[in-house]
Amino acid sequence: MVFALPVWVDWDRQPVSVHGDTLEQLEELVLHLKQQHNLRKRSLVMPDRENGGFVFFLYQTCDPRWIAEFTQRG
Repeated sequence: MVFALPVWVDWDRQPVSVHGDTLEQLEELVLHLKQQHNLRKRSLVMPDRENGGFVFFLYQTCDPRWIAEFTQRG
């Protein structure tokens, strides 16, 4: 599955929040982080009541390049 991914990450908040337009898009990102980088400590993907779209939270260290590689895949 290929996305044009308008994902944005708020690295300045604790926990870090990851935002996207669709539930499916963020669930694919969660799966990528879990399978490729063993990232397990995160929230469920949920509606973003403040900004619209969807959001999930990271509760462990995540390298920004991991998200970039997912958003730039073809």
